[in-house]
Amino acid sequence: MILSLGLVFLMIPACFAAEPVKESEDLGKLQFNTKDDFLQSMKWAYQGSYLQFSSTQNLIFAALAIGASGYFIYNDDRISQKAVQRHKNERFLRFVSDTSVFFNTPILPMTFYYMGRTHQDEKMVRFSQEYLATLILALIESAAISIVPVHQRPDKKDLSFIETAFRGQSSFPSGHVIGYTVLGLKSFQFYGLHYAIVPLALAVTTAFERVHSEKHYASDVIASAFISILASEGVRYASNYDKNHPIYEWIFKHDFSLDYIRSDNAPGLRVSLTF
Repeated sequence: MILSLGLVFLMIPACFAAEPVKESEDLGKLQFNTKDDFLQSMKWAYQGSYLQFSSTQNLIFAALAIGASGYFIYNDDRISQKAVQRHKNERFLRFVSDTSVFFNTPILPMTFYYMGRTHQDEKMVRFSQEYLATLILALIESAAISIVPVHQRPDKKDLSFIETAFRGQSSFPSGHVIGYTVLGLKSFQFYGLHYAIVPLALAVTTAFERVHSEKHYASDVIASAFISILASEGVRYASNYDKNHPIYEWIFKHDFSLDYIRSDNAPGLRVSLTF
């Protein structure tokens, strides 16, 4: 297991090879201060905690999160009965789920930050800062929500220290899913969908395994995905970075308005969506 984690740790940063610096670029212009950059990440995490609800688009995401969580909470038992059936890839599912704990640590954002500084890659440094801020915000929110007694785990036996030490008694939401999801979202935002496919696929695999192993309900993993999305968008608003991947901007960054109108004494809603 340790060797496998080491291989994952070494392979992931290579996927984000730093962009070569042009010969004419003055490297002296790119100055990085580790302490200031870390404090900036913490500032974005704090600001993202309330900015994630500052746009109409994100309020719709929040409404969808509440609606989806409510639906799955109502159907959790039925879904769990189907998911717990024995699967032919038990070991692989468990390995992916266990490895997700590594992605909930700051090791990977710190690695990207070091790579960005080493290669004078300002974009990667900014990516690492937003990645760290989003990860911290999402994990804090997950831990805080778990204090609310929504429901306990389907199976409370054989819980590890990681599964009990950093959260309340409720299994809602799942912390394991957050690490992969945040990495996928930030990779998509900065580098494109092709870099996000693997971590998002691992997030889906982990979500299935947590329900399959009866450590969580479906509502727990669905809620974690929405928490990650909202935290990611909140940090993006706080950071105000304007060089996001075009496809990401086409999906997430656009003007959306929902207004109440009256026409011929009849009430109605006006929806405006501008890409």
